[in-house]
Amino acid sequence: MNKAYKYRIYPTVEQEKQLADTFGSCRFVYNHYLALQSGNHEQGKKHLGRTACNNDCNRNLKQEYPWLRQVDKFALTNAIYALEAAYQRFYRKQGGYPKFKGRRRSRMSYTTNFTNGNIAVLDGEVKLPKLGKVKAVIHRAMPEGWNLKQATVLKERDGSYYVSVLYEYQTEITPQEVRPERIIGLDYKSDGLYMDSSGVCCNMPHFFRKSQKKLAKAQRKLKQKQLHSANYRKQQKKIARTASKTADQRKDFLHKKSVEIANQYDLVCVEDLDMRYI
Repeated sequence: MNKAYKYRIYPTVEQEKQLADTFGSCRFVYNHYLALQSGNHEQGKKHLGRTACNNDCNRNLKQEYPWLRQVDKFALTNAIYALEAAYQRFYRKQGGYPKFKGRRRSRMSYTTNFTNGNIAVLDGEVKLPKLGKVKAVIHRAMPEGWNLKQATVLKERDGSYYVSVLYEYQTEITPQEVRPERIIGLDYKSDGLYMDSSGVCCNMPHFFRKSQKKLAKAQRKLKQKQLHSANYRKQQKKIARTASKTADQRKDFLHKKSVEIANQYDLVCVEDLDMRYI
């Protein structure tokens, strides 16, 4: 099984520059091969697999753009693999056609693979390729016997950085007897998240509504700033922090509630709904 631990990291100015270069390089490679694949499709040519694209990147693209060699090679490989995964979802009719990534609207993140000790979670630090040791808040440690597989570095819109470290471990799942008294059904409820089979409503707090007044005030201040000025960018970060806090509150509530239900019941039945049409 796989499990990821997410840590807050605090890179230095030099490390932030390296991260920005890596984000940009991954976006460039993704867009380059998306344009190449789209052109091949329009001309009736064969779709290139991820291995062919990765080989072309190492042999040709890095020769044409030498600055691609300054970033983590696994980050570029995973960007190509992510594009191929998007195409496969499109072919299976599980998603739309892949879209080009932009500097402002796309999420700034990249994934790198573990090899020869290039990734390590240390005491108060995380070791990452091309970055070295980055200051981090290590709030939980890896249990013994777990194998480190990869790490995903991301930058939120409020300017904060995180790293999600993925581990692989072995576990045994033994069949459990399902007791009738420990079975529950959950029905979607627009005002409260869900209603269970015993008539109890979840009563999920309306975090967004509580922060709406503060968010609206911050957005009005943004309108008064000169477009793309230093104060404009500062105010954008304040808005992003408010939105990020609301999202974190929602995630925290959902995680705690799901763990509570999983520990209390043997079987949970959930109504199968397509939320897009509700």
